[in-house]
Amino acid sequence: MFILIFYGIYFLIVIAVAVSIFRWMKKRGTGVALLASGLSVVLLSLFYPIPIHGGFTFLVEIMLSELRTERTRIEHMVKEERKEAFREKLAARFRGPLAFPVREKVTEQWSSFRTAGGARGWYDAQAGLAWTDMLPLERTGAPHDLDRAKAYCAAQEPRGFWALPTEAELSLFWKAGGYRLSPLGGYGTIGLLEDIDLQTELLTIRISRNGTYAVRCVALGPGAPAAGYSKKDIPLEEWNAYQLRKTMPGFPDG
Repeated sequence: MFILIFYGIYFLIVIAVAVSIFRWMKKRGTGVALLASGLSVVLLSLFYPIPIHGGFTFLVEIMLSELRTERTRIEHMVKEERKEAFREKLAARFRGPLAFPVREKVTEQWSSFRTAGGARGWYDAQAGLAWTDMLPLERTGAPHDLDRAKAYCAAQEPRGFWALPTEAELSLFWKAGGYRLSPLGGYGTIGLLEDIDLQTELLTIRISRNGTYAVRCVALGPGAPAAGYSKKDIPLEEWNAYQLRKTMPGFPDG
């Protein structure tokens, strides 16, 4: 009963205000007076009290809350679309899985083969990744920039099936003992550091003592993700161990 009386009083106040504004504005014309009184009804309706959880809220507050929720939803949707586009960009590194020639088993996990370009390659059965030996870059004394490094690997035969490895993929190579089979050879190395959340790519560089650089390219094998591996695929403990080991003398041994 109290709520009905309250709403009745509020309704009468709205009508009284609208009528008062109409009379006040009528001297400027009936149309203007109707418009002004109508706007007053709309404005007062926005502050119409609505019962909620034993209290009251206002229509305008509900509308603003819905607008904020919708804006947050749209921002989240746009962010996810950008992430998906970035994932597709990473997946575009590879035309598809590499067709392997005859492989020679070296260990339980590793086997060797010859690439289409005649170089020696290595296949990690656990990660499903194929690797080249270190390939010296055409220009020594300084590393390639990111785009040139990507193009260098993409140009390896068969074209489009090899890519510049991510730091995550290099960490898997290190974890699997790949450097014991295919050592660095004294070269400085480069790789790709990606961040899906920020949609960024950075070139990572490990400087050599003699100033020469080489790159180890990666290809997909059976069972590997279509986009390869990213930082999110590596457990944090393993990721930190790899990053710490890179800064220590004697890397990649140990």
